[in-house]
Amino acid sequence: MKKIIVLLLIVVSGIHVLGQNFVGAHKLEIKKEMSENHKDYYFAKEVFGGKSNFIKYEDFDGYRTLLFVLDDDGYCKYSQMMCDYGFLKPTIDSLNQHYEYKNDLTWYDYKTGKFDFMIKIKKEEWYFSVITKKLEK
Repeated sequence: MKKIIVLLLIVVSGIHVLGQNFVGAHKLEIKKEMSENHKDYYFAKEVFGGKSNFIKYEDFDGYRTLLFVLDDDGYCKYSQMMCDYGFLKPTIDSLNQHYEYKNDLTWYDYKTGKFDFMIKIKKEEWYFSVITKKLEK
């Protein structure tokens, strides 16, 4: 029973981060928001300059990794949350509840007011990713 409660808390906290859209935010804003409101994640790494620009967060249990991929000015181009397959069904259920499902594990967020966003689940062999990016028009 204790394991079920812990897993439920992990899933709920992961879904909360999914609901927070950081695309377009500056890296300083992302770091501030993550440290203040997402304490179940810790700052793991920042790479800035060169071919890759990103900020990496991990959960304390090792089941989720969150990358914020940045442009050359430090603004988030897209986010990618990599999760253990144990989170797949609750993640899909949450996305279905909060966003408009299109097809092929793709949802659209029209609620933000400024931009429209695409949220896509990409399945890999050992994990799945939830990728959030601005919808190309």
